[in-house]
Amino acid sequence: MTPHCLVVVGGGPMCTYAMAHLAAVLPDASPVRPVRIVVLDRGGRAGAGDVHSDVQPRTSYLNRVAGQIAFAPDESSDPPRKLLPAALRPTFQEWCAQRHAATGHPDFDLRPHDVPKRYVHGLALREMFLRYTELLRAMDGVTVEVGQAEVTGVRPVGDPAAGRFRITTATGDEILADEVLFVTGHSWNTPAPGSEEETLTAHPGYVPTPYPPAERLDESAVPPGRPVAVRGLGLTAIDVLLALTEGRGGTFVPAPDVSPHGLRYVPAGREPSVIVACSPSGVPVSGRPLNAKVADPGLEHSGEFFTVDAVRALRSRVGVPTPDGRRALDFDRHLFPLVALEMAWVHHRTVRDGTTVERLRAAVDAAHRAFLAGRGPWAEDGADALVAALESPLDAADPDRFGWRALLDPMPAASARRDDDGADWARRCAEYLRRDHLDAQEGNLRNAVKAACDGVWRDLRAVFGEAVDFGGLTPESHRRFMRTRMRHYNRLSNGAGLEPMAKMMALLDAGLLDLSVGPEPAVRPAAGGTGGFTVTGGRTGAVRTVDTVVEGRIHPFSPHRDVLPLYRSLLDAGLVRLWRNQGPDGDYEPGALDLTDRFHPVLPDGSSEPRLTFLGAPAEGLRVFQQSAARPHSNSSVLAAAADWAEEAVQRMSRSDASRSRTKKDG
Repeated sequence: MTPHCLVVVGGGPMCTYAMAHLAAVLPDASPVRPVRIVVLDRGGRAGAGDVHSDVQPRTSYLNRVAGQIAFAPDESSDPPRKLLPAALRPTFQEWCAQRHAATGHPDFDLRPHDVPKRYVHGLALREMFLRYTELLRAMDGVTVEVGQAEVTGVRPVGDPAAGRFRITTATGDEILADEVLFVTGHSWNTPAPGSEEETLTAHPGYVPTPYPPAERLDESAVPPGRPVAVRGLGLTAIDVLLALTEGRGGTFVPAPDVSPHGLRYVPAGREPSVIVACSPSGVPVSGRPLNAKVADPGLEHSGEFFTVDAVRALRSRVGVPTPDGRRALDFDRHLFPLVALEMAWVHHRTVRDGTTVERLRAAVDAAHRAFLAGRGPWAEDGADALVAALESPLDAADPDRFGWRALLDPMPAASARRDDDGADWARRCAEYLRRDHLDAQEGNLRNAVKAACDGVWRDLRAVFGEAVDFGGLTPESHRRFMRTRMRHYNRLSNGAGLEPMAKMMALLDAGLLDLSVGPEPAVRPAAGGTGGFTVTGGRTGAVRTVDTVVEGRIHPFSPHRDVLPLYRSLLDAGLVRLWRNQGPDGDYEPGALDLTDRFHPVLPDGSSEPRLTFLGAPAEGLRVFQQSAARPHSNSSVLAAAADWAEEAVQRMSRSDASRSRTKKDG
């Protein structure tokens, strides 16, 4: 009998989550046919994938604390699910404790609030993946195959309603699948026509992606003793900085006399002569604070003003009707005032006594109710008015008033000087990093700045999702949100942990990291065709000459420009289409696939294909925050998506072939 063939394309963390729940629910099923499970991972590290590879350099960190990482659904799942025995689904923290007890290796000696090395996460993912695949292999009638292969194409075969899918790999091998889960993770893109990247790509010395670092950033690509530029100042850029320094033998040694980071860098002699780091803002990412909420999810902020109910109330009263029947909001106009108010509320709740907090809450009540009733004021005026109402009981000279502008834009581009070769900008960046590090050391419950950023931009991500997902914003507002507000999210609440940020400051002290270029940089091939590049600060006027340019930013999902052919093949086969946010005054395509609320593709004819499922990057833009690590004890949406797929897959295995059919769009 021909087995029911289930193929998983991609072997990263989401693959591990999916195998975990498949191992939980498949034993209770009654498949009509034998079951064949095939996992195909391009990099050959199934379970961890490329970004979280267990064999990557040991210099890269996660931006998630050890106590907030899981591998499988748990008792917090809502609705309740069939679970594996607790011993088969340890949290990452529990796994590290077991590994440290067995090996004594310091990289496994992690407290719940410590930020782990990324390779350690990869080791855990690989071990859990292998555990779950062995559980599946032990079941009667189930086979599991794990292979290193790049899937290049998927085509329907036979009756579109009940046929199969022909999967083709780069080596020409083919597999006939009954259903496919795509968890491909990050790729990288060919440059957009006319972009700066297109110009850079045509010249030797440009590194379009730093991953995997051991290959992309070796000494032949980035020579020792020569200057290099990194385009980016976020998490990926920090990976690059550490790979080019610590990854080449340099060491960070304790230095109690160096405040606030307490580290000094000792070079090995194989580093670049200088690393010129630049970004549109010219401001490095903020550090993640010491996480005091990790032991108790109940400490997470639940929202007082910026809530799901508030978003729905405003949508009903001031939402703009769209051609497809939605009522879309303008985030900057209608919702940002509530975000600013919420941040101010968390700020004051952190620094004030209970009596004062009650006075502030009462003072803003009328203005808040008027705002939700649709009477504004809107946009920045609305943010100022709501914060002013909240703070009206305070003295005019109170030093702890809240300033949202300084948080969102701590170093405005207009403040840059053009008469000192970027020296003032570099000095201010260093001061900003040190001040931010002191804030981060106090933690996300004690420090007012970090409490406001973490409590709103991280803890209320479900509210942001309510506002944005599935065309919740007008097309133009959605475009601005992805371009501007997601940058705010990344810088304010999604930065690196205390240890990597301390290392970044030590590299500044050592003169290896140059932040003087400032905002609005232009990176161009050097004039005269002599090789190399020039980096020019658009506001500082500073000019730096480098031999190499490394792209220090993750590329957004873009099916048409992906360097790999898979998603173009899916588009050509009519198995997916791009999602478009449609509005009366124009549309916006963020690059995401058009997917249902169960992550099945919407086909060109408007029906959906439940036998195909896309999790992670292909949904980003249609929905926000789709590429996070799974969390324990929190009804993790990431684990829920993987579990939903596993449960649906098992249901289809237990039905006859004739019942497998396309459906009308289901979300």
